[in-house]
Amino acid sequence: MKYKYLTLKYALVNAAFMFMVCATVGYSYNFLSQSGLADGTVGIIITAVSLCGLIGQTLSGGIIDKSEKLDEQTFISGSLLIVLVLAVLLAIVPAGSVLMVIVTVICFTFASIGMPFLNSMAFIYEKDGQSINYGLCRGIGSVAWALGSSLIGQLWAMAGRTVLPWYVAGFAALSFILVRLMPKPSAAAVKAAESAEKAQEKPQDLSYGAFFSKYRKVLIIVLAMICMYFCHMLINTYIAKVIANMMGDAANTAGAVESVQGTALFIAAMAEMPTMFLFSKIIEKVGLHKVMIIASIIYSIKHLLTWMCPNVYLFYAIMALQMLSYAALVPACVYFANESVEEKDRNKSQAIFGATMTVGTLLASLVGGQLFQYMSVTPVIFIGVVVSIIGTVLMIIGIKAVEAK
Repeated sequence: MKYKYLTLKYALVNAAFMFMVCATVGYSYNFLSQSGLADGTVGIIITAVSLCGLIGQTLSGGIIDKSEKLDEQTFISGSLLIVLVLAVLLAIVPAGSVLMVIVTVICFTFASIGMPFLNSMAFIYEKDGQSINYGLCRGIGSVAWALGSSLIGQLWAMAGRTVLPWYVAGFAALSFILVRLMPKPSAAAVKAAESAEKAQEKPQDLSYGAFFSKYRKVLIIVLAMICMYFCHMLINTYIAKVIANMMGDAANTAGAVESVQGTALFIAAMAEMPTMFLFSKIIEKVGLHKVMIIASIIYSIKHLLTWMCPNVYLFYAIMALQMLSYAALVPACVYFANESVEEKDRNKSQAIFGATMTVGTLLASLVGGQLFQYMSVTPVIFIGVVVSIIGTVLMIIGIKAVEAK
């Protein structure tokens, strides 16, 4: 039996989900800081959300695999209900209270915890003999992220921080409805998908220490990625402070920063898509190693220009450099992780390179919060720029070392 309009339904789920998550990821600092919390405290809370999300996804995956009754669709639905309830609660609890902090951490964690299982659903449908255009659906999700980032920025300009909980609650409810409208895959398809995933998992005999001992030159690239992700996430997590620093007195107008922030995030997200879509052709023409070096250099230039940026209009132009930096480096690392190691070590390599963004994000949110507690925007971003340049130098050294080998 063929499910009707499956690609459309799955695309709408992706879109609604991205509309929701872009708010909890992109505007968490704005919400927490405007709730009366100090930057150091905000940094700790954002770090806690990232850690809880990472641990939660890992534990949830194991629970779903072992459970006879709980599947991906049910888990996502349940997590969205939790987000809906907690978002409404977040709208009414006292700003800056301990209860608000606890609710925020749990709500924002569950907002993102279902993402890998949403991806798994497409794989399960394929095992059920259904036709689904996954790339198109994820592309629509990316467009939704861009539009959502802009939308909440404009809404914030009109209503202030109170818009975030209701915005999240609204899209959590919409996502829940759309997920429940998705057809239920057969139990055989679910089991087949799980069996296929396990069959694809190769033994990872190497410990992390042994892996880096075996692939010393790869370690240089890993450290380079962490350095560049650190500056990238330092700017993205605390982008409201960066924009306010550029705007000067104009930032004191309620919602002015968020309006600019929404436009900037929209430009960055839209700029990524051409590179992502054309990446396979780009590496055919330019070469993987050259792409990694060029993207790293442009990454550091983007960070340096952000530090030097005098106004928001130039900042918009700088955000468009996302096309030649982040959007090129992320998929390039996926290719590099596969090609730079022996076939039996590829899973380990992918896991390590995937973790570079997590490590960079955690360091940026935690260290950034503490730095902003005692320093102004300009010196903090300068520290990030220095780390980014170190990352670019390491990238060049690492690529040259790999090529020499």
